[in-house]
Amino acid sequence: KSASLLKMKDDKSIVYLNTDLKDLPFKASFEQLKISDPMMIHQAIAEIETFDEIHTVVLDTITFLMDQYETQYVNTATNTMKAWGDYAQFYKKFMHTIKASNKNYIIFAHTKDVYNESELVMEVKVPVKGSVGHVGVEADFSTIISSKKVALTKLTETNKLLTITPKEEELGFKYVFQTFIDKDSVNDKMRSAMGLWADNEKYIDNNINFVTKRLEEYYN
Repeated sequence: KSASLLKMKDDKSIVYLNTDLKDLPFKASFEQLKISDPMMIHQAIAEIETFDEIHTVVLDTITFLMDQYETQYVNTATNTMKAWGDYAQFYKKFMHTIKASNKNYIIFAHTKDVYNESELVMEVKVPVKGSVGHVGVEADFSTIISSKKVALTKLTETNKLLTITPKEEELGFKYVFQTFIDKDSVNDKMRSAMGLWADNEKYIDNNINFVTKRLEEYYN
């Protein structure tokens, strides 16, 4: 997921909010803030919103942000029922803030295979706990794509957003974004606006620039 930002590494109009606390796998000149306490996120976003020159905010990841909240504020609480309620309100406040913003927000998340007992199928979901998890993080987003490691033998359809490098040919696989579900991923939570992606654009380069530009073109 983080590597998808590589083509944006010199864009100083981006702020990267790092809840994973690990360094990026490449050098970048955009602003990077490490979020070690989830309560820092509200102040960080409030300050970011005051800078017109900042057009994009990246959160890496919503999963670790909510894990931080659980560890620091739920597990240590004397009243865990209230703490779980505060957990849900923290998430709702964060989502309301980014939805109301005029900036671009790219939210990374980890996923987990979860068994759906009512449907008797395995689903790929963002693992968040409490009432937030019951509704699902995915419900708050209209554009959801998935990072995949795909064998080149499956990348039979070409498009202008998919390039196979000599190194990838040597390895026999490629890291890509999958933009919509197929018969092998029907229980994933991927979705986008109708017509956002062409039929031959199921797989595109692991380049977030391609995604933001397509969204800008689509929504004008």
